[in-house]
Amino acid sequence: TLEDFIAIGNTFRSKQGTVGKTTAAVRDAFSSGNVIDMYVLEKADDLRLQKASPTFKKELIEEVEPKKMLTDEVVVVDGLIRTLDIVMTVRIDRELGNAQQQIEQEVSEVIRQHFNIDNADFGKPFISSELNREVFRLPNVRYATIDNLPETIEVDFNEIIQLNNFTINIVLI
Repeated sequence: TLEDFIAIGNTFRSKQGTVGKTTAAVRDAFSSGNVIDMYVLEKADDLRLQKASPTFKKELIEEVEPKKMLTDEVVVVDGLIRTLDIVMTVRIDRELGNAQQQIEQEVSEVIRQHFNIDNADFGKPFISSELNREVFRLPNVRYATIDNLPETIEVDFNEIIQLNNFTINIVLI
């Protein structure tokens, strides 16, 4: 099944020790109903994916080949990365002005964890209120808003959202 191809791709480890993210789809054309496209990205680090190397793709095909049905044809295709830049305004109590740098570091860690590659999936939209909710759980944050993005950013089934840059503006209230 497609879920099997996704599971194989997501648990695959190359000979160099790299891992990736995978999704799969069957082609819709009548004559290519047994062609499975595996969309793959290779993990660069905890926050970044990259286009899979030719070696990674070759080794993945070698892993899948003995497990697929005889009539299936598997094609490894590059997944797409949608990068986001975030501008967040965090409001804190005026009395916490001396702890501003520490609070900014805590918010930065929440943002990085939210966009950790292990939490990302193909086709998963970015919903700004989810990130806001995580930041709001910090005890010293009174309120936070994402100033430059809509509430939801939808992506296609073969795209993954990845953090590019972020800016945190602290406002004392």
